[in-house]
Amino acid sequence: MAELSRRAWHRALAGLAVIAACKPQAEVGDGTILTPYLRIGAVLADDSIDDIARLGAVLIEAAQSQEGQAGIDEILAAAGRLASPDIATVRLAYRKMSEGMIAWLAAHAGERGELQLIYCPMAFNNQGAYWVQRQGETANPYEGAMMLRCGAKIGWDEHRPGAPPAGDTVVEGMQEE
Repeated sequence: MAELSRRAWHRALAGLAVIAACKPQAEVGDGTILTPYLRIGAVLADDSIDDIARLGAVLIEAAQSQEGQAGIDEILAAAGRLASPDIATVRLAYRKMSEGMIAWLAAHAGERGELQLIYCPMAFNNQGAYWVQRQGETANPYEGAMMLRCGAKIGWDEHRPGAPPAGDTVVEGMQEE
């Protein structure tokens, strides 16, 4: 096997770094509305708005091809507000976008796969809010680090737009011993 010169080695590593840096962007632009939506939620859970405007543009492009379907109008209206420099405004937009995504997933149940519906009763001054994320540990996009794990994993049939979920809701980390 040929030995790489130090310069060639650095070029190869730099090339790999560029490829690795581009990979998440390529995955986000997969043409679905779910991928950018889920990424936006993850960024907000990290108390950041870095790259949110670009993710919103990717989401808008994907959603435009589905106009007229359940939830798409809400997704498009909210995604247009993601370019705000204010994280509170972006989180409000994400709340509306989440309602649209939940409506879209209700009409496309086969797309739910490894997704879960979560409700945080404390979001937005105890008004509560829903969101969709991949199964696993709760990552609250509305409260971020302040209450990162706050949220009740609920069934899809328990969602009630603008209201707490139907039935008993057990919020992670708040169960009685």
